[in-house]
Amino acid sequence: MKEKFLVISYFDMKIGPNTLYTRSDISTIYGFPDLSKILDFSNKDGTFLFSFRKFQTINTVFNMRSDIARGGTDLLMISCIVRASYFKNELTDIFKYLESKKVYLDKFASELKALPNFNSILYKYKQNPSVAQFTRYCKEENVNFFSVYDRYHDLIFPESEIKLITQDINLKKKIFLIGPKGSGKDTYLRNIETLQFFSENNLDIPTRIMGIMLDNIVASDAIDFFKGKTRLDKAQAVIFIVKDTDGKTSIVVKSFIEKFMSSYSGQLFGKIPLLIINNEVEGMGKAPLREEEIKEIFRKQEFNEQEIPFKYYSLNVIKEDPLLLEPLKWIIKEIFT
Repeated sequence: MKEKFLVISYFDMKIGPNTLYTRSDISTIYGFPDLSKILDFSNKDGTFLFSFRKFQTINTVFNMRSDIARGGTDLLMISCIVRASYFKNELTDIFKYLESKKVYLDKFASELKALPNFNSILYKYKQNPSVAQFTRYCKEENVNFFSVYDRYHDLIFPESEIKLITQDINLKKKIFLIGPKGSGKDTYLRNIETLQFFSENNLDIPTRIMGIMLDNIVASDAIDFFKGKTRLDKAQAVIFIVKDTDGKTSIVVKSFIEKFMSSYSGQLFGKIPLLIINNEVEGMGKAPLREEEIKEIFRKQEFNEQEIPFKYYSLNVIKEDPLLLEPLKWIIKEIFT
């Protein structure tokens, strides 16, 4: 699976925002960034980060003089894109990594501006031309594009660096979202992804970290955890979600905590924050599952909060309520402190 992309986009006079070239076929990649959103609202030169649900990007927007364009300039953008889930465990590293690419993007833009006949291939009026079509355009207009693109692709994504900073997806630590069948874990994951998507225009650090964090969440059935298939040595944090419909949830929570503590005890996992969410059911009044019940279970297990940070929330996960993001903000705080 591809985890890194270098994409050239531009504003076509007839089509609007349009992809000009990238090595890979991005049309079939689920959740790939809609770069037209950036070009639609950009008209000044500059370089900036932009967060999407599954990817993180750094983008250089620049204007290039043109005798063909209506306003005398063409608007282009070079985007360095990384699939967040294939990055190192340290969530902040991805931003430092992307920012380090700015100098290459600026130099790449300068060389494209000076490339003979480059403007001419922007006026073929073809929506997202294929590699074969774009190659033909370059040949027809005598544009030596590929030698420049390939050189900067290798500078931005050297193979030695990519091997160093990426890991096999099965070896990376994940945030496990664990719950019994019908607990609402899949609904919760869908709703927090939706809430994050609507916040993507907010470019502050917590919002961008949240985007990477969501991509790092793996839903797992409670049975797999009890059978040892979901292992704590693969966990960066654990979220356990339950829905109390028959008043017996405390028994399930007790079994989970006992298994969690026995798996954790004596192991060198480092700090693994534990979050328990009670999925409130409308019409049942006050949530049957009480935080005091959970704390009592922990006390019997000789729980050490310094070793295992713990937090409890009672929320209706069916609603797309911004409060659903509060548990994740707590996890971010615990991971970084």
